Amino acid sequence: MLLECADTSLWLREADHPAITLPRWQQQVDLLNEFYQAQASVVLQCIDGEYQVVCSRQRTDLNLYAGTQFYDASLTHALSKHTAYGLLDLTESQDPESHLARFDSLLALPLYWSDGQAFGVMLICDSQRSKHFQRLLPLMENAKALIQAELKHLFLMQQIQMMSVQDDLTCMLNPYGFNLMAPRQLSLSRRFGSHAGIVLLQDNTQYKGQLEQSHGLRQLARVIHHNMRDADVSARIEDGLFAILAFVDSQANLESLTKRLLKQIAKEEIKAEISIGVSFFTPTTHLAIEPMVEAARQNLHANQKLAQQGDVKA
Repeated sequence: MLLECADTSLWLREADHPAITLPRWQQQVDLLNEFYQAQASVVLQCIDGEYQVVCSRQRTDLNLYAGTQFYDASLTHALSKHTAYGLLDLTESQDPESHLARFDSLLALPLYWSDGQAFGVMLICDSQRSKHFQRLLPLMENAKALIQAELKHLFLMQQIQMMSVQDDLTCMLNPYGFNLMAPRQLSLSRRFGSHAGIVLLQDNTQYKGQLEQSHGLRQLARVIHHNMRDADVSARIEDGLFAILAFVDSQANLESLTKRLLKQIAKEEIKAEISIGVSFFTPTTHLAIEPMVEAARQNLHANQKLAQQGDVKA
């Protein structure tokens, strides 16, 4: 599990965000609807071609209430083609299945996250003052500026939250992130009767310098990430120590995972001296994450001791 970027794939209305003040958005929509004398004014969020009404003002019951979701292929196509600043061209025919198909004219202003990803669109539907839209356009621009400022604030808050649980060197979870995420995943897996195992991977390599060490740890992090499933949790919990919470069907699957990791490390010609410790637990064990990690740590130390004894005999 790697953290890569702030999450922009969740509906804004489905969670509380301290950075977002929806009543303020609603005030802007109310003002726009009044000045444009429109049938409806709407702010839509778009995710994978589906739209959700964030806030709206409608003169009659047009089924565009906050939280309403619908698809609109034409609007999605227009948004994907929009690269210039300003209003969106919606001259193409509307999707007949869309909630917007009933309107004869749509003034649209795209909205974006601070990284340039599309958030959605602000719509003025069937305005009675369309011929004056250039004079009134600054009102939409002001509303857009306010909304995008709050989206930027949310985006930055998400990034700060990510940084607090992310290891700067490897982009994996750090110890705090692991102790935060692993218990949640473990609790969820036990509800479904999943077995779990902890794998500790220790890099014992004597690097020549900091740059070489950083490169080696990043390589190991990449191998770990590519061999994990989405439900698994991995982290760098100490300087050269990686922890993996893996959900498996049996102890044999856990052993297969460790062999696969070592095989992939060798395949990529990563010059690292690796020690591994594991611990396996059934759903009925009910141990917290800390003693599970400690059991794997004891196994790691035992394996390291056996390896040292083998070197002495050799």
